[in-house]
Amino acid sequence: MNEFQRLWWQQARSDHEVFLLLRREGISACHLLHYLQMATEKLAKAYFWRTNAPPKSHAGFVKFLRSLGGTPTAHRSSMAKRFAFNRFEDFQRWIFAVLPIAYDLERITPALASDGPNSEYPWPHAKPANAPVSYEFDVWNSLAKHQGRELMRFVHRAVERFSEFA
Repeated sequence: MNEFQRLWWQQARSDHEVFLLLRREGISACHLLHYLQMATEKLAKAYFWRTNAPPKSHAGFVKFLRSLGGTPTAHRSSMAKRFAFNRFEDFQRWIFAVLPIAYDLERITPALASDGPNSEYPWPHAKPANAPVSYEFDVWNSLAKHQGRELMRFVHRAVERFSEFA
């Protein structure tokens, strides 16, 4: 892991710790989503710093998952095991299955949500009708189901074991 990766991973880990703390306390979904999204964004940036500076964007988690799914053949078995899969093919299928949830998680930032649901600001901007704190986010409902819970466990493992695959 290089120094740039370490810095981004350090912040991803901190954001994830805040997510876990808020979740234990039963805090509103908008805050949980905000910190989970930030943790996944920074985790992706930490990963992509292995070669060059990643784009300055809130989108990156989906690309990160796809990149893991394209792991070179020589490292596939160890990558799958790192994330609790016996076979790399199962890991690839799982990635494909959770991509829609990961995409929705990326899109709850104000910059990517356009004038729709986001985890930070009332919307639509010109005439607010919704506050994030009282909104029922579809992505949070997805995260509460089986694949979503698996995705959150994956994020936890990725944060904890980042140095193993950085």
